[in-house]
Amino acid sequence: MHKTFKTSLLLGLLAVLCICPRVFASGSGAYRLEVADAGVAGQGSAFVGEANTPAAVYFNPAGLTQISGQAISVGASLIQPKVDYKSFSGDETQMRQGSFLIPSGYYVSDFGIKNMAFGVGAISSWGLTTYWNQDSFARYNATRSVLQNQDYLLTTAYKLNDQWSLGLGLDVDSSSVDKQKKILQANPGVDDANFRLKGSNTAAGFRLAGLFKVNDQHQFGLMYRSRIEHKYHGKVHLDNLNDADPTHPYQTIFGGSSYETDVVSKSTLPDSVVLGYSFKPTSRWTLDADLEWMNWSVVNEEELAYPGLVEIPSGPLAGMRGAVLNNGNPIARDWASVISAAVGARYALTDSLRLRTGYFYHQSPVPGNTWEANLPDADSHGVTAGVGYDIRKDLTIDLAWSAMYYKTREIDNAVASGTISGTYRQWINLLYATLTYHF
Repeated sequence: MHKTFKTSLLLGLLAVLCICPRVFASGSGAYRLEVADAGVAGQGSAFVGEANTPAAVYFNPAGLTQISGQAISVGASLIQPKVDYKSFSGDETQMRQGSFLIPSGYYVSDFGIKNMAFGVGAISSWGLTTYWNQDSFARYNATRSVLQNQDYLLTTAYKLNDQWSLGLGLDVDSSSVDKQKKILQANPGVDDANFRLKGSNTAAGFRLAGLFKVNDQHQFGLMYRSRIEHKYHGKVHLDNLNDADPTHPYQTIFGGSSYETDVVSKSTLPDSVVLGYSFKPTSRWTLDADLEWMNWSVVNEEELAYPGLVEIPSGPLAGMRGAVLNNGNPIARDWASVISAAVGARYALTDSLRLRTGYFYHQSPVPGNTWEANLPDADSHGVTAGVGYDIRKDLTIDLAWSAMYYKTREIDNAVASGTISGTYRQWINLLYATLTYHF
């Protein structure tokens, strides 16, 4: 029975590692996600100072030395965002709603090596999906925007002594982007043209982590995660081009009703530092707190390059393809570095049942003057609740719920000809489940 169950869980983790590329996501703190584990989510995602479950692969790999033998954890998170828009004239629109399922998985083992521990994991910790109707106010800024990131983690930890452990991790981030919007063709009765950009890239970064146990009550954790530099390669595709507007003869400029060319774009995932503290006042209570600095200031602009662009060689349309494609390019971002904070509590009601609750706060790095409808971000607050139950001595299930509330944001700028100015309200419902097996 145990052998069959262990084999099923190992196969489950392998499935997570293979299926993860199909993840769709939407999150907070720009496009950062915190959906790594249900047990951690239930206590506000404050865990860096404790880090004593397989989720330490993600939160603080130095904590892996606290896990004896082997453990495997598989889970999933369900994200349900909602965004409402109201123009200054009173017109109301709602972003298309959806539910996005994000799997996660970790495997930890010491492989019989004293004072060492190793872990692998798969999680989507960055991403977003926004979808405004094809005829909405935002159509010339964004209709459908999808960023899918899959992180594959390889970590190791070494226990220096009874107080200190150090951790090192490699992050491999596989990313793809799909952005769509409309292009105005100004004559009455003429349909808009369509713009679509698709690209992908895989890049790597690293984690450095430490864990310091003062005594049985107090413990601190610290982790640095490096930035990851992506260079996306893909295609830009235009279609439904026509010459109905003589000032914008797109069909003549691009040599037909559709056009495709190569595109290259750079993007940076920010580096960050997070400090965690864990306090156990009694045998049944555990309190955690995390404080994180995230260097979103590395996002200064978004620039597209068209290495394969072939221009009309001469005449009045010479250079017009590049002029159309580079309209508004590069796009200013000017994001700011931000602070996030989280606190959580866990109470062992019985030896096999634990109750959790927590709170977190995220600053938004996106200033109002470069804000866009494909990333409706704002400062946010979240409340969490969760429960953990030991089905048997070696098998635990964790369930959690979280609600995120974003600060109402009023946008008044000239992005996309001013079509996105108005008031935005957003909230997200999240559900989590994780199954962990020790053997």
